[in-house]
Amino acid sequence: MEMHQVQYFLALCEEQNFTRAAKRCGVSQPSLTNAIKRLEAELGGSLFHRNRVNTRLTDLGIKLRADFEQIDRFAADIKRKETKVLSLRSMTLQPRPMEAFMRLHHVIAVVAALIIGIGAKQFLFPPKQAEANIQAMPSASMNTLQMHIDHLNKNDLPVQKMHDMSVVFSAPD
Repeated sequence: MEMHQVQYFLALCEEQNFTRAAKRCGVSQPSLTNAIKRLEAELGGSLFHRNRVNTRLTDLGIKLRADFEQIDRFAADIKRKETKVLSLRSMTLQPRPMEAFMRLHHVIAVVAALIIGIGAKQFLFPPKQAEANIQAMPSASMNTLQMHIDHLNKNDLPVQKMHDMSVVFSAPD
């Protein structure tokens, strides 16, 4: 007995017509008829009374219908469990090759965007150089070495004001 025979049997029970049951199962009518005949041969008796108007279950078909419905439900449950297990396994294990490629591609794209962004910032907005606009007065410019030689007394050293801070030059001791 094969699963498609069980499904054909149940479709024929509901449709009560070989042509409509075949259409519902997505097969040709001769294929469905042959599958039902093989099932009847395997079970050792006729499952349907056939006539031109309709098809109805025999006593054997009536007795086996509940079992065939149970087999179909079990098969559907198994498929659902299989799908669930396979989907969980794919989530918990390593990513599939295409997923890994896409993740790597995304990382490369982000890094490239950062590098290009930083480069564009440096090009468009170069760092400003500190500029000192110092104009030295002739009297204030002294050679420090000359200052050390000329001024031996630390109290006599000149004081230069710079940004509210006093700088005192002294000779090394």
